Amino acid sequence: MSIKYKDISNRLEEEILQGIYDKGDKLPTEEKLAARHGVSRNTIRKALEILVRKGLIISIQGSGVFLRHATPQGALNLEDFNGLTESFSGQEVTSEVLELKLIRADEKLSLAMGCRLGAPIYFVKRMRRIDGVPYVVEYAYHNQEHIPYLDEKIAAGSIFRYIREELGKEIGYLDREISAAKLGEEDARLLGLQAGDPALISTNRGFLKNGEIFDYSVDIHHYQTTRFLKLSDYR
Repeated sequence: MSIKYKDISNRLEEEILQGIYDKGDKLPTEEKLAARHGVSRNTIRKALEILVRKGLIISIQGSGVFLRHATPQGALNLEDFNGLTESFSGQEVTSEVLELKLIRADEKLSLAMGCRLGAPIYFVKRMRRIDGVPYVVEYAYHNQEHIPYLDEKIAAGSIFRYIREELGKEIGYLDREISAAKLGEEDARLLGLQAGDPALISTNRGFLKNGEIFDYSVDIHHYQTTRFLKLSDYR
């Protein structure tokens, strides 16, 4: 299922990445973009909000929308929660499914996911690479009451895209907690590092628009290949 403002956002992003605009260029007005794409200004505004979160453009009150002078590349934008595949859309993102099974939520998982004790949960362990380079080992839990079906083929692609486009679910927001730790033997082996090497740990909870948690994951990032980006406004 295609969502209009996301389609327009993707098209504008392609234009920006293809160099159609110079750094610092002003984008066409909302009125012109709305006329070009045959949609309302509100749809254009929502499309531009996505590009702002991705760090591609900046809105200056009273002046318009401009490309950022330094477009961030190669960093995982903490403002963008569309999944790794779309965050690195210009690169090859591959997912090796190491384990996929249906389990029952124990007390710890029930608390983390806000679900009932014994609820059916899909557990997915994946090794993810960007352009063939180890990037992150993911330990993800998906509530079957919200995500009725997952198989290896789906898990080998973009799970977030599947949830949005195939299941028609509206993803609301994502909470992330980032910490540092030392790698255990298994994660070190998968990432091509040594046990005891540092790791960046991202603990995530994904919420649907109705506030229900559909995803809980712990991501073990390769400390040499991962960078995080946080865009902030001065208030």
